[in-house]
Amino acid sequence: MNCELPNGFAERYGPWALISGGSEGTGAAFAQLLAEQGINLLLVARRHGPLDALAAQLRAEHGIEVRSASVDLTALDAYSSLAELTDDLDIGIAIFNAGATTRFDFFTDWPADVIAAMVVMNCYTVALAAHHFAASMKSRGTGAIVLVGSMAGFAGSSHQSIYNASKAFDWVLAEGLWQELRSDGVDALVLVLGATNTESHQRMGVDFSDQTVMEPADVAAEGLANLDQGPVYIVGEHNQAILDYILNSDRGAVVSAMSAASAQIASSTS
Repeated sequence: MNCELPNGFAERYGPWALISGGSEGTGAAFAQLLAEQGINLLLVARRHGPLDALAAQLRAEHGIEVRSASVDLTALDAYSSLAELTDDLDIGIAIFNAGATTRFDFFTDWPADVIAAMVVMNCYTVALAAHHFAASMKSRGTGAIVLVGSMAGFAGSSHQSIYNASKAFDWVLAEGLWQELRSDGVDALVLVLGATNTESHQRMGVDFSDQTVMEPADVAAEGLANLDQGPVYIVGEHNQAILDYILNSDRGAVVSAMSAASAQIASSTS
């Protein structure tokens, strides 16, 4: 698998990058790699503390400009906040990385407001923000829109019904954007992740002991090196093998297998 960034990366995808969910985990790993390329950053997440700490670190280490903003991406006006925050910036790459699930439960046990928040964050905000940035990238003739997806988006599952469905939305949206924007020099893809060793999973106590787990730095490196390999790029050879199984198996069997894995995670976090 290719993990080398192409020559001219900063010229093609700079001078500014937007990363939602950019305070820790995979988002922070994206930020580190882009900073190494000399690309300025706007980091967006909900919590001020980790955002500001990462921004200060990257400024000191790489001499780039880094802005950070606390935005609730589950709010209906989040996309307009992103537009306002970037009004004076030339965004060359927008990475929509927020959206990990923090709940594993049967659909009927999810509170309605939690369902709504997940749909807004993973679907509504992503679609409207992508619409905003796609227009400006199309005008300038370069750029990339990255929707960070999940293997969960390839099939339904108990305990994660709404999360899986929201990630399926991102997958299909990215495919459409790829088709529409590629002739204008803009890359679009859904970057599909499997089990990843992030701080949020650690806080939840997720048990990945029987799965192949990737580190955020490796995920980010492979993802950025393959921005032009849309519309769908699966990170990790083991995850690509899982997708081959999904695509060549009975859907009922796939859903049952996904549900068993989700139930195991649910039991480890309860």
